[in-house]
Amino acid sequence: MTAGRRSALVVANDTYDDQRLSRLRAPATDAEQLARVLRNAEIGGFEVEVSLNEPEHVARRKVSRFFDDRGPDDLLLLHLSCHGVKDEDGRLYFATPDTEIDHLDATSLPADYVNRQMTRSRSRRIVLFLDCCYSGAFARGMMNRGDERMDIMERFDGRGRIVLTASSAMEYSFEGDQLAGQGKPSVFTSALVEGLATGEADRDRDGFVSVDELYDFAFDRVRTATPSQTPGKWVFDVQGDFYIARSNRPPEPVDLLADLRGAISSPFTNVRLGAVEELAALLDDADSARAAAARMALDDMAEHDKQSVVRGSAERARRPAEAPPEPTPAAPEQPTVVPPLPDTSTPAAEAAVAREPEHSPRPV
Repeated sequence: MTAGRRSALVVANDTYDDQRLSRLRAPATDAEQLARVLRNAEIGGFEVEVSLNEPEHVARRKVSRFFDDRGPDDLLLLHLSCHGVKDEDGRLYFATPDTEIDHLDATSLPADYVNRQMTRSRSRRIVLFLDCCYSGAFARGMMNRGDERMDIMERFDGRGRIVLTASSAMEYSFEGDQLAGQGKPSVFTSALVEGLATGEADRDRDGFVSVDELYDFAFDRVRTATPSQTPGKWVFDVQGDFYIARSNRPPEPVDLLADLRGAISSPFTNVRLGAVEELAALLDDADSARAAAARMALDDMAEHDKQSVVRGSAERARRPAEAPPEPTPAAPEQPTVVPPLPDTSTPAAEAAVAREPEHSPRPV
């Protein structure tokens, strides 16, 4: 991850004095769960501040201070979970507990105000999560009136910014009509929490969760749960990836023989024979894991290939890598025993000579 401070401000409001603003059931639970996963040193590693059901003037000051005195490489994440209210001119406001519908500009947090604080900040790495009604209108409010194009360079002065919204400009991010019992997290924020906490948002399994990956994960979860709700993503002059969290999801196993798989399973015998030669050459590879994978592939071909010529070739190829059998120790040599020559000077020898039969003289 890029060096720099990692700071998050979670603003959630679910209680309102104006009876025309119905009570929301999710924001308090959302704030607690999202703050917990962002603050976790092994996941988000953010410095997190939570503003829960605080009046407009307090929330406004916290937003201003949050974006002030920052460096270009600081990663700033602002999460707003509350009612989004539009006035007759289409301007968007984020409702606070003391918001009055008849005096939105004076008693709520204007989206234009939030946008100005982000624009003035020196940070070029800003992420905004909006879980509220009309959240998509925030990004559309950044456009030139009557122009569907984003005038990025003129409006944002090259500063990187990503906005994720629970719904598009023409949709509501709704909570349902069941307000009894414990608060239930919204589909959008609970999807963000799930993706970060489990690491499932790390779709490429590189050990990190980028904003793009987190959005894709949340999009799929929201669309599955509420097909009428479409999360949005707006990117403004971003260089590289913004990584929100580390992932505890195990990395995807690496196929060490990926470049040979086609040849190993080829329908052509000669191609598979060529694969045998390549695998044999890898048995002495400096990478012990790759060498072991080559040995396993040769073993499989020697036992299961449909052509005997390939099986035989694989069998011969894997033999050099096998340890030679231990030699059988030779039996110790026995000394040769030479019998001694008879000693003719002994009395026994003389007796043998004496016993030699005498020949009688032949008659004449």
